Amino acid sequence: MTEGRHETDPQDAGARMIEDGLADEARAWVTLLLSGGATQGDARLLAGWRMTSPAHERAFLQAARAHQITREAIGVLRSEGADRTRPSPVRSGIDRRILIGGGLSVAAGLAVFVAVRPETFVTSPVGAIETAKGERRTVNAGRGVSIELNTLSRVVLREDLGHGGFELLRGEALVSIDPSAGAVQMAAGAARIVARGARLGLRNLSGDLSAACLEGQATVLLGGREALLEAGQTVAWSAGELGAVTQRAQSAASEWWRGVLVFDNERLGDVIGELNRYREGRIVVANPAIAARRISGAFYINQLDQVVEQLRLAYGVRIVRMPGNIVVVS
Repeated sequence: MTEGRHETDPQDAGARMIEDGLADEARAWVTLLLSGGATQGDARLLAGWRMTSPAHERAFLQAARAHQITREAIGVLRSEGADRTRPSPVRSGIDRRILIGGGLSVAAGLAVFVAVRPETFVTSPVGAIETAKGERRTVNAGRGVSIELNTLSRVVLREDLGHGGFELLRGEALVSIDPSAGAVQMAAGAARIVARGARLGLRNLSGDLSAACLEGQATVLLGGREALLEAGQTVAWSAGELGAVTQRAQSAASEWWRGVLVFDNERLGDVIGELNRYREGRIVVANPAIAARRISGAFYINQLDQVVEQLRLAYGVRIVRMPGNIVVVS
């Protein structure tokens, strides 16, 4: 008896590979949308991806069904229908619900709602100096005063603070003050920093305010209190409270000017958040358990894409790359 042989049609095999690839991308899109980190820019990219071909649209709808979000969407529709009889409350916050695609897909019987974080555009004060994502820039604030701005940072020179005076409105700055410049006043949040012949690292990121003294001395003043910093010391503060002086630890905030980001037993989710400040596009950790893992390491800023590959090798995580230089880790 002769056994029958079943040969695979190369065209069919190729088609299946394409379908599998689209399915992976579609699942990654849905994962991103449900992560809460999607922006309006992501929504536009998704709309373009879905319109690439009917196969792309089918893959997305199938992935959406697999994530069982139809029931959630129907619940939103029902609650919104009931709310139409009542005055609409004023909504606050950065998240709002939108319908991806602009309308219900009647043929597919599927309504997909996701929370999308609006992109914010902040107008710079007159005379402000800022850097774009991944950019570093050195500013001469006056004789003997140099400010090196990190990525996504903004400063404004202030004459009312005297020679070389400036305010760090956002981001991070490495400040070098020559003894010949005299005492220089700086501002970050509600605090004032005064230094002479010193080298400082200043940080102002979403309420994370701090000063680290690298060389010389500096004084931080806030709410009638002051903190004297010697070389190797740092202090943090909030809107109205000055913290205690501590020894400066190795961290991403302490080494960026060397072109290196250093992390010591930090949450992976926080590490990714820091990397996203430098890298074009965005890395999204969709699995909370993975985001909670602690990692340590040093990463070169000009080689951040290698971090994703290191995560895959070290933790066996699944990586999917999408348009817009978005990477989903799950």
